Amino acid sequence: MPDAKGRLLVVSDDLGFRDGFAVHAKNRGFEAVFAAEPREASRAGAGPFAAVLVDLERLPPGERLTCPALGSMAAPVFLLETARSIAPDAPAPLRRLAWPPPAGFARQIRAADRPVVLLADQTLYATGAVRSLLDASDVDSVCLEAAVGLGQFLRESEDLGRVLVARFTGSEAEAEAVDRGVRNAVPEAVCYLVSSADPMRAAEAAVKGARTVSLMRSAAPRIPDLLAGDGTAVPGRRGGRILLVDNFKPTLAASGQALLAAGYEVFPAQSAEEALQGFQAGAFHLAVIGTAIAYAQQTGAQFAAKLRERDPDLRIIFMVDRYPLQAALQGVSQVVELGLDDALLKPVEPSRLIFSVQRALERRFLLLENARLLKEITESNRQLAQINEFQKKFFAMVAHDVKNPLTAILGYAEILGMLMKDRPADGKCAGHIHSAAKTLNTLISDLVDLAAIESGKLRVEIGALDLLAVIGEVRSRIEIVAGQRKITFDVDVPAALPPLAGDPARLGQVIQNLCT
Repeated sequence: MPDAKGRLLVVSDDLGFRDGFAVHAKNRGFEAVFAAEPREASRAGAGPFAAVLVDLERLPPGERLTCPALGSMAAPVFLLETARSIAPDAPAPLRRLAWPPPAGFARQIRAADRPVVLLADQTLYATGAVRSLLDASDVDSVCLEAAVGLGQFLRESEDLGRVLVARFTGSEAEAEAVDRGVRNAVPEAVCYLVSSADPMRAAEAAVKGARTVSLMRSAAPRIPDLLAGDGTAVPGRRGGRILLVDNFKPTLAASGQALLAAGYEVFPAQSAEEALQGFQAGAFHLAVIGTAIAYAQQTGAQFAAKLRERDPDLRIIFMVDRYPLQAALQGVSQVVELGLDDALLKPVEPSRLIFSVQRALERRFLLLENARLLKEITESNRQLAQINEFQKKFFAMVAHDVKNPLTAILGYAEILGMLMKDRPADGKCAGHIHSAAKTLNTLISDLVDLAAIESGKLRVEIGALDLLAVIGEVRSRIEIVAGQRKITFDVDVPAALPPLAGDPARLGQVIQNLCT
């Protein structure tokens, strides 16, 4: 039986979807096992599974309630939504909705004959993104600063088709509690938890937290990547997390919506204090600060300095009021003084804002990448220095151990030469031994002088040079090897040479290398 970690249970009766998903799963090393509906899941094959995927496209609304029960298989449960399944045309428990929603979602809300509650996160509520989407489809809505008492508000309302957009900053468990309260008060109501977070990042966090995951079915091919755990499913440099601060709501809303549409994660705040609280909740890549917060308890420059204290790599852009002119000039000059990335004059064109943000984030990436490469090079240099130190010690040890017997060879060769003065042939052999030992002694000394070898330079001792004597020593050594290989070896040099300066040992090495 295949490894359970490589098996995925897919509940769907859509043969086209099943075939396509099976290919993606196989490419990531998973085996897809299929069931037409949740009740058949237990008969689809022996568990356990790495994950359970439920296609909600043609699942009856009433059966949505049975899907979380599949979690008893001790595997993450992925609910795959479509534009049809996400529509508020039937009562259902809390639904998760990533921003932006499917095309036509606002029109589905307008056509629904039941109350709809949208629990919008801080970003979507502060930027007015949800309200703008509804307004564009002529959907009347009421915005509430908190999700307290929503059930009572709906029950007391005469218009049962009312749409509520409530600011929600709690956890998913708290959102589920709000949903239960709303449906207890108004059973036909439908609640959505609307998040601006990247869907795959949210899915990854839900899997780690053993929570049910809601994704659009179009993202299903990325689920095997997510389960593989190699980071390919979660975007890396895509977009960035941006802190947006401005105490003028229209600017905050317009800028926030532009950044959201460009694919960035945005945390909006209307004051420095609120922004610092958001900064504590997670890291940001860039801060866009409206200098109008200077009218609060601290100036934009002071706030920028505080942010840099928390993250020296944070990129910062100022949005500066055009008037009065003195304030605009001061804002621009502060950008230079503080080493910030840009100053944009209000009202800021969305395209100009996106361009400035892209450039600042690219600069951040390059600076961090350079720092990373520098760290790697420094570590490599440290390791190379350790290796070099080891080599020096090793060569010194080898040289010391080899020179001891070599000194004896040199000494006995000299003694043999003196004892064989009356036997020229034998004395010549003793001379060859002494000459070769001297050459070997020089080579061993080079091992000790590792710094010279590494720089491509050898120690050269210039002095009076008898080149004919050097050639004679090399000749005597080469003739022996040439004779063994039956090669005729001749030397043709003048009878006398003028006085020369050089290193006899090094020139002997060169001549011997060329000959051999």
